[in-house]
Amino acid sequence: MVEPEFCERFVHEIDSPNLEEIELITAAHFAANVDETRTRLRRLVDAWRARSGDLASANFTIRISLDWFHAQRIGVEPAARVIRMLGEDDFRDVGCYIRSVLLKDDTTILQLCEALGGRLTEPSDYQQEILLPDGRSILVYYKNLIVDGRMSERKLSRLPVSLPTESRADVFGERFKSESGKQVPARVYNGPEVRHLDGLACLIEDDGKIRILEGNDPHRCPDVRKVDSWSEAITFLYSDPITVYLVDNGPQALAALMSDAFPDSARMASDTNQLYHLTELLLKSPDRRLYATLRTLETQIAEGRVTVDGSAMTGAWNLLAQQGIAVGSRG
Repeated sequence: MVEPEFCERFVHEIDSPNLEEIELITAAHFAANVDETRTRLRRLVDAWRARSGDLASANFTIRISLDWFHAQRIGVEPAARVIRMLGEDDFRDVGCYIRSVLLKDDTTILQLCEALGGRLTEPSDYQQEILLPDGRSILVYYKNLIVDGRMSERKLSRLPVSLPTESRADVFGERFKSESGKQVPARVYNGPEVRHLDGLACLIEDDGKIRILEGNDPHRCPDVRKVDSWSEAITFLYSDPITVYLVDNGPQALAALMSDAFPDSARMASDTNQLYHLTELLLKSPDRRLYATLRTLETQIAEGRVTVDGSAMTGAWNLLAQQGIAVGSRG
């Protein structure tokens, strides 16, 4: 909502064959007063309701980001103001929920509940509900804090809040595992209702890069401005063995595969809170990316999914050995 006109256009025009919902994610900073809140919500809702009949029918939801860090900057009143206004008759068809981070000694959601005159239910599966006097229920969904993203362990240690065990990536990630026990972010919708996807969870970043959520080498992404079609972008991504492995098995499995030569990979997967940035850490240097490429190729050769020039593989292993990277009997 720093660029409200873009948000309005996006809500009005975005389309996809199976589009179910458009979520606008905001800290509600725009809701500085009642008039501004009404103006911004009115324009967004009008843009949604005026979607062309040629576009897929989709629900519209406002997701408010609110946690201890937001509250220190703007308090809870902007979020409360948006929630109150969405209770008016003309806005009742607009969805709303809160996304927070799970922190010990954080009273932010309780403060919001009190500001709304509501009642907070007991937490279950990283969720609570604020039961409002007008009969509405506002879902609060907690995720884990990404330490070493916007926050470091050192900074966190100086704050009045801390990470509970439930907010560690390895614990929080358990809710996203498939029936086979795999945690594959590329095929999971990680919202309040976990959904395992037949397709891919793809992101288009502000520089035009297309990537799969935790599902491709971040140094190898197609550009939405340079490809002619979505299928061309997917073909480009799938021509990389690391990407194929990540989409099949997830970043934790890649960490295990790399840990014989890079022991810190296992630590990254288990001891840090980097649930959504693990691939960037695992593949942060050229030697790590080359090793990961060769190891994932080995698995795909063994499965009969790809054929590779043996001399090229040997040469690549020898190159890594010359750099002092343990390759065992390979090469």
